[in-house]
Amino acid sequence: MNFFSTLKEGIHVVHKNWPLVLAQFISMILSCASFFVIVGIPIAIAFIMFGLDLTDILRFKDVVSAFKGSAELLNKYFGMALVILMSLLLYIMFIVVLWTFTIAGTIGIVARTIQSGIQKFSFKEFFVEGKRLFFPVLVYSSLIGLIFITLAFILGILAGGASSIIELARSQEATLGLFFGVFFFLVLLSIGFFLILVTLSGTVYGIACMTFTHSSPWAALKSTMRYIFSVPSSLILYALLFIGYMVTGFFVILVGSPLTLIPLIGPILSLPYQVVTYFIQGYISLIMLASLFLYYYRTGYLPSLPVPVPAPAEEAGLSTEADTSPKTDEGQAPAPDQKDGREEA
Repeated sequence: MNFFSTLKEGIHVVHKNWPLVLAQFISMILSCASFFVIVGIPIAIAFIMFGLDLTDILRFKDVVSAFKGSAELLNKYFGMALVILMSLLLYIMFIVVLWTFTIAGTIGIVARTIQSGIQKFSFKEFFVEGKRLFFPVLVYSSLIGLIFITLAFILGILAGGASSIIELARSQEATLGLFFGVFFFLVLLSIGFFLILVTLSGTVYGIACMTFTHSSPWAALKSTMRYIFSVPSSLILYALLFIGYMVTGFFVILVGSPLTLIPLIGPILSLPYQVVTYFIQGYISLIMLASLFLYYYRTGYLPSLPVPVPAPAEEAGLSTEADTSPKTDEGQAPAPDQKDGREEA
């Protein structure tokens, strides 16, 4: 499947569902507002209830004295620390639920549009898909997160072993140490980039697999790994789209950075530009998502479906209905008063 045609169809799918960008923007507004409601208000109330004095914190002259006095502050304001911790945990849980639901509804709408070809966005379908895919997306994302942390831990062990080899080679000869340093740096960089690419692409293609096939997260993970290694072009497409997303985001930020240098009105103009920037980035991320879903649908999902085999009569263009017309038997016996077509004398 051509990458350019996939991108073109992805843009067409996003245009049919442009309110998804608005849904992401609403989620972002709720994320910011909920911080002040869930974290800010309880902390302000705790300040009043526990009588926290900021001069106790400002009296520390350096970091060392702050660490030494932290135990004293913790004993004095243990209730305040508990309120802050519980508020942060509650805020994190709210953010996870909010964005998981938003992503689930988004991918559900995109998948339905790809399969039907004509369906457009509706808030009713958005909430239906969000509830249907909430737990599969949450479980699969957690599974991918654990795998990524494990791979990062293994990569860190390899980096530590490479550092020991480099130090040993450097103690023998500086040139040899430099060679090993450059060699292991390039090797670890390549391995790390490949693992990150496989993990990120596996996340998108795995969610696409769950959405189209209604499979479990573990089955989707195994199927996605087989798909990625059997269709290497899927990794190439993800890498190209990811690079395009990063480059576009960089230029959008670069264009708006001079606004902050304008005296007086610069900060005022930068605020609406940040809103426009978020809409642009959300629009591009939706195009990336729709294009990847389309590519998996055409190269991974449809080829895995069983091909219907037509019946032999259908292949020959014949009707399979019963023939009700009268039939003649060439070998039929002559009538009693006739023998071989002659009348009896």
